[in-house]
Formats: sequence, C-alpha cells, structure tokens
Amino acid sequence: MSGLLSLAERIDMLFRASHSSADAEPTAEAIAEALRSSNVEVAPETLTALRSGDLDCAPPQLLTALATNFSQPGWYLTGPANDEQVIGVHVQLGLLCALRDSGVSRVRLRGRPTSSDREALIEGLLARGASSRPETISPDGETS
Repeated sequence: MSGLLSLAERIDMLFRASHSSADAEPTAEAIAEALRSSNVEVAPETLTALRSGDLDCAPPQLLTALATNFSQPGWYLTGPANDEQVIGVHVQLGLLCALRDSGVSRVRLRGRPTSSDREALIEGLLARGASSRPETISPDGETS
C-alpha cells in the first residue's frame, strides 16, 4: 500500500473490520452510544460524516476514543496519514476483512510477515473469491 490514508478511509476500515462474518457492521448510532457510555459525546451524523469524508477533521480526543472503541491504538486515527505504523495497522485490518469475507478460518504465517506479504495474501484471497470450505492459506499461497 502506498500513498496517504485519509481519515475517512481509516474510520471506514474500523467499521468494516470490527464484526464477525455472522454479524453486520456496527451502525453509527451504536458506536455513538458506546462512545457516550465512555463519556464522549458525538452525534451519529458526525460519525457518518467522518466515515464518508464529508467531514475531514475531528478533535483528537474523539478520534482516540473512536479508535479505542474498536480496540485499536489512538494513533491509528490521529497519526500522520503516511506513517508506517498507521499503514501497517490499516493493512492488517484489511487482511482481517479479506480473511473473514473469504471464509478462511485459520492462517499460518511463518516468520515475521511484512506489509507486502499481507497485501499479497489479501490479493490472493480476493482473487479466489468466497470459498465454501474453510482453508488455511500461507503467505506463499499454499492452501491446506
């Protein structure tokens, strides 16, 4: 992955990656309520505008609380768009989505995978489409 990740892309990824294959994406209303219970007031419409890119900035406290709500570090949303760590988390969340959407139940990664390994795995999963049987895919494309 190269280039800059917009705030909207990062927030959208949090919504897309945060649910199981059996559940729907969380709604802006549900997330606003969860944030409210953490003493962070935000309207669902604000979350929707941030996610769509209609609003491109928010207070760091809100962004940190939003990332934390999705079990991610606050810097994922507050850090620079070209930061290596931010991009790394984004790629990992994309991998999680691709694995879930492809029906993969297990993955064995050997060694310390790099972002390019994860990107190649995502591309391979997308190329294969949804599978009717669970399979294990290694970074070099082997299935079991």
